[in-house]
Amino acid sequence: MEKKLNIMVPVDFTPVSFKVIEFLHLLMQAAPVTTRLVHVIEVNTGDWGGSSEASETLDKEKFKLEEQKVRKQFEELRKQVDFDFTSDIVYGGLTTAIAKYAAHHQTDLVLMGTKGADGWLEKISGSEAQQVVRHTEVPVITIHQFASITPVRNILWVADFEAQKQPEQSITTIKNLQRLFNAKLHLLQIIGKDDEQQTQATQQHMRRFADTFGLQNYELHLHHNYKVPAGVRNFNQATEMDLVLIGTHARKGISHLFYGSIAESLVNHCIRPLMTYHLK
Repeated sequence: MEKKLNIMVPVDFTPVSFKVIEFLHLLMQAAPVTTRLVHVIEVNTGDWGGSSEASETLDKEKFKLEEQKVRKQFEELRKQVDFDFTSDIVYGGLTTAIAKYAAHHQTDLVLMGTKGADGWLEKISGSEAQQVVRHTEVPVITIHQFASITPVRNILWVADFEAQKQPEQSITTIKNLQRLFNAKLHLLQIIGKDDEQQTQATQQHMRRFADTFGLQNYELHLHHNYKVPAGVRNFNQATEMDLVLIGTHARKGISHLFYGSIAESLVNHCIRPLMTYHLK
């Protein structure tokens, strides 16, 4: 019997949460799935004593009303969907609560919606989904509020196939997704200039990468653009891929402010479901 995928879905019961459930249905059609829907009640960790009763500084009445509201929303959601799920309420900071829950329950994949972020907000703090991608060790599929959800027949994998070392577990996850969806894999590398010698060398590195990891049913693509996120978006709009994959170095703090992350930029702006995984 095929091992069930253990999937965590953070929900806030807004329209983007239901967009994520739409993609979850595609996964359920492709593989056996265990689904955990999780709502985070945000509370300062210094005020949280493990329960509302043990947390002396909290407004306990207000807190209990919030818990009751969330439980009722889960009950209503059960009536609207046609699958079983475990529902949990967790407490603390949104990012840390999701990361801890995913690790504790040995989650295979996190599915999460995002409304995106722009400009200076993106540089300083980013969206909530960006923060989760940065701190969660397991792969995260983010669904933008304006994303198109389509059957996964073409998967776009963006990387520097020469420079980046890809974690073995992530390679396995990607190959499993391709197999489950019976999809074609499209390897894409963005290069800055149209140079015949560089193009040939890059294609050679990409073929070597595909051979090393035993990839099948794939195509190679090069796209010329000086900015990788823009290049990916342009390519994706022209080819209409169903799922995009990219690694992230998960930089934090000052390092993130100065260097940022191509993957995290795409989290905020990609119009297709985007799977990110840590490069380490």
